[in-house]
Amino acid sequence: MAARIPKLPRLTLFSGPNCSLCDIAKAELAKVKKLHDFELEVVNIQEKGLEHWKKKYVYWIPALHLNGQEIAKGLWDASTVLRALQRDREFDSKESSK
Repeated sequence: MAARIPKLPRLTLFSGPNCSLCDIAKAELAKVKKLHDFELEVVNIQEKGLEHWKKKYVYWIPALHLNGQEIAKGLWDASTVLRALQRDREFDSKESSK
């Protein structure tokens, strides 16, 4: 059997303009990036067409999803992200061993 190429975790940061907590979140993600590689998409919930995310997170940005699942909202730090990445990696290991 061919070696399985690990898929990079995909983080989505829901953010907005003039959001000091969002700036802190980006700095925390930079700390995580030094330890783990991941893809990052930043979504400005104020942009046209993103009303669903604005309604969901207007009072909770920054919010963070890992592979499409919410893992944090409001005030969070690098340790929150690291724990989620670890759980995701453990899940992937279990799934690939089946």
